[in-house]
Amino acid sequence: MSFSTDNRGSVTRRAALGALAAGAGVMAFWPRIPRSRASIPAGRKVIDYWEKWTGPEGDAVQRIVDRFNSEQSLLWVRRVPVSEIDTKAMVAIGGGDPPDVVGVFSYNVPQYALSGAAIPLDSIGAGATSIRPDWYAPAVARLLSFNGRLIAGVSSLYSLALYYNRSLFAEAGLDPDQPPRTVEELDIAADRLTIRRDGRIERAGLLPNLPLWWPYFWPIMFGGRLYDPVNDRAEFDALESVRAYEWVAGYPRRLGTAESREFGVAYNRSFHSPQDPFISGRVGMIVQGPWLANFINLYRPGLDYGVVPAPVPAGLLDPANPYGLLEADVLIIPRGCKDPEAAFEFVRFTQRRDVQEQLAREHTKSSPLAECSAGFYEGHGNKFVRVFDAITRSANVRILPQTPVWKGYAHLTEGAFDSVWRGEAAAAVCARVQARAQEMIDRSSAVRAKRMVSSEGRRAS
Repeated sequence: MSFSTDNRGSVTRRAALGALAAGAGVMAFWPRIPRSRASIPAGRKVIDYWEKWTGPEGDAVQRIVDRFNSEQSLLWVRRVPVSEIDTKAMVAIGGGDPPDVVGVFSYNVPQYALSGAAIPLDSIGAGATSIRPDWYAPAVARLLSFNGRLIAGVSSLYSLALYYNRSLFAEAGLDPDQPPRTVEELDIAADRLTIRRDGRIERAGLLPNLPLWWPYFWPIMFGGRLYDPVNDRAEFDALESVRAYEWVAGYPRRLGTAESREFGVAYNRSFHSPQDPFISGRVGMIVQGPWLANFINLYRPGLDYGVVPAPVPAGLLDPANPYGLLEADVLIIPRGCKDPEAAFEFVRFTQRRDVQEQLAREHTKSSPLAECSAGFYEGHGNKFVRVFDAITRSANVRILPQTPVWKGYAHLTEGAFDSVWRGEAAAAVCARVQARAQEMIDRSSAVRAKRMVSSEGRRAS
């Protein structure tokens, strides 16, 4: 079993792994780092960088790594593709033998900050060499920070918007140059685009269960916040959430619960392929991230489509400040890594404008930085990148709740979505999720408070 090119931390690592599995289970769980250093130039200090990206996105990240390795002669970054990265990274950190840099998700930032698993970036750099929050668009800076400390650098950024098929709009008698801006207009367009034959949905205008990846987005689309960070309170029973799920429930009511569920199940398995429901023309509109442009370019480059901010209730319409959800893939330097200063040099390199814009262009995403270069938009792989950029910089953009229990909270929203789709009253569902989410938040806060008291007691003695 090969962990790395040295034996640093082998005892603590085995102890941590032993708590999870044994034998072949551990072999399947732990990332494999090659023994050979033949390709590493002599005299370079190796930085192990765990990253979840694979496929074309992983190739783009590797090109950033290759660029760093070629632009200086002291350090060598070795990218290690890792699945289930947030779990494995925490195990490695707890075992005292973490990688030097790890790519996780923006919703992991509170967990890493509160547990002390990440070294704040503002504690490593000094003066002009530090990474500063003002480098980023305001919402991005919030994603990367916790309790006033900059915890992470950004890797790749995304927001959500509405894709619509212009050809299908014209076919249905809708004006392709006047896409829906309000929820009311969205529903009208969805009904006009839908085709049913023999009791089955042949083409859906829109289905909120395609994809099933962000059931918590719909309250945001209706102006909700999900969480009040000042009072550490969930807000899932707010009026905005109830109205959002009442709107969601209208689709299975109009199209049939079983039929719409069957259609959703069939096409949720086909994303990012030629059979993708939007790329194949089986849905006329879909809420998706900027990466969809990459797959359109790959599988159906001639598709005539447009992208606009997700429609909102008419009373919320603000074209200058569209509503949306912003998330990011982030880079953290784990507590206990062998050389934080060396790791910081790589992370700081990735935050340079030219490097960020290279990765953003290859991932067909918007830039997370406060300012873009003059040529960033020209020839960009996503011809609607300015739409996503406007959401990133909007005063109405939302980020996910910065609470360490977000993953559990998000799981509750999955059940809520399913319950509403099956016909349960939205208000009752939202109230149930609110109670359970707040219980999780309160329990987490109590545990942290107890640990703080215990830590202060030990220092006093």
